[in-house]
Amino acid sequence: MKQTQRSGDNSTNYQAEVINTGISYRDAKDIATDVYRENIPKFTEIAREAALDRAMEFTDKLLGSIPQESLEALKDPDVQRALFFAQQEFACSGEEDLGDVLITLLVDRLASPQRDIRRLALNEALKTAPKLAANHFSALSALFLLTRTRLAVNSVAGLHEKLRSVLAPVVYDFKLSDADLAYLQYTGCLSIQITENSIGGIFLSAYQGIFTRGFTLEQVPDHLREGAAPILIPCIRDPSKLQLDAVSKEAVKDRLESHGLGELGAEISNLMDVGIMSAEEIEEEFSAVHPALRELSRIYHSTPMKSCQLTTVGTTLAHSNIRRVIGDAFDAGLEIWVN
Repeated sequence: MKQTQRSGDNSTNYQAEVINTGISYRDAKDIATDVYRENIPKFTEIAREAALDRAMEFTDKLLGSIPQESLEALKDPDVQRALFFAQQEFACSGEEDLGDVLITLLVDRLASPQRDIRRLALNEALKTAPKLAANHFSALSALFLLTRTRLAVNSVAGLHEKLRSVLAPVVYDFKLSDADLAYLQYTGCLSIQITENSIGGIFLSAYQGIFTRGFTLEQVPDHLREGAAPILIPCIRDPSKLQLDAVSKEAVKDRLESHGLGELGAEISNLMDVGIMSAEEIEEEFSAVHPALRELSRIYHSTPMKSCQLTTVGTTLAHSNIRRVIGDAFDAGLEIWVN
């Protein structure tokens, strides 16, 4: 249709245009609702209503978790397929914890437009999550926190506090059998290796500077004393002795680089091996921090859990479950581990 404009003297004409700023939350809800209604399985009338109510509850909670910039992704057929799968699983189970994990996975999926390993892992994790029980999520989360993360701490008290606030909640009332681990391997969440890793060994590797009783100045070789001086502090467990002001050997090398002493990094970092606690002593301290950690240690060392390695899907599920359990206390993005 031809459009004309008229105006009076000393005026300016503007041609109006319709600007599309993307879909709104109302549009997003309509899309999400249609996705479920058009694909809903055939149930009896009573079951159908119950399933619909759950699906709408799930959808409302999901949309409340999605930032505006991610809503456009709901137009993507691959996203709609993932959305319907999650809606259907929650509609059938009604399990709130499972629903929260599925929502966390979907939020990440909507923010992953590229067809890369992260997107593929999220799609697979959405399919796998409904196959797992609560203790399976706990096992994956514990393995993730023990073997794939390093808590930002630099003191004994700080480490204990983090263990109580981050690790203990995900393994509260934790039970696990050899059959559970075999099942998790079957679902593709982990693999069971020949080698074993003790909790003491894991913590010694990650937090060596926290598990030391220190050394005396006489134990520092003469040619290293001047170079080591900038990063020597009183031992955190025995102030009458010294230790390096770093949690790990890698941190020692970084500190020395900042002081222009990088060439001494390897030799000075070896001082961390002096006065180090044994794996058994570390495990005893770990178990004393919280009753849930004592039970975790028992289960870990009495089952094949000590030989387990997470897959990409297991890592993705663990990451989502930890965020479900402890919320803002764990805000690291999945892309750190899956990229």
